Amino acid sequence: MKSGDLAILILAAGSSSRLGQPKQLLPYKKTTLLEHTITCAKSVSDNVFVILGGNQSAIQSTIDLQDIEVILTQDWYKGIGSSISSGVKSITKTIQDTESIMILLCDQPKITNELLVELVDLHEKKEKSISACKYGDSFGVPAIFNRCRYDDLEKLKDDSGAKNIICKNKNQTSFLNFPEGNIDIDNPDDLKHI
Repeated sequence: MKSGDLAILILAAGSSSRLGQPKQLLPYKKTTLLEHTITCAKSVSDNVFVILGGNQSAIQSTIDLQDIEVILTQDWYKGIGSSISSGVKSITKTIQDTESIMILLCDQPKITNELLVELVDLHEKKEKSISACKYGDSFGVPAIFNRCRYDDLEKLKDDSGAKNIICKNKNQTSFLNFPEGNIDIDNPDDLKHI
């Protein structure tokens, strides 16, 4: 199932300073963590964008990114909010009629094609402006934001991520259970998950 109205923004701009190596290039399931995320994204949309920054040269020289849109940001070091803002602005310039944007992290190894299909289905059925994943007592990405939330996303800066927008609009958010969504790769201890 693919939705032509949906664009996907994969956040892969960080420098992985706590990990000590580019997390985007970590081996995972006979590929890399970033390529795994791209493959899952392609299962629900043909409009896949990856935003790069800190490890841009290493990633572009290792991974074939020819069939997706690459966004380069100089502000990657400012934090995830700056990357989301840059990414959303770039997507809306490239695809002016996109109705919604899904945001993914490149370091959530437990993301699957099936999960993203389920999230898209939930978003289409519930008709709320946001659909997000819930893990334990927390929630966040993968998440889908309708066009009416683009301004909010574009205003994000520094380390203020999409979770803040979800918090402010809980009554306009549908939630999908994704218990393993809290697993991400930030430091050497997290490598056990992959």
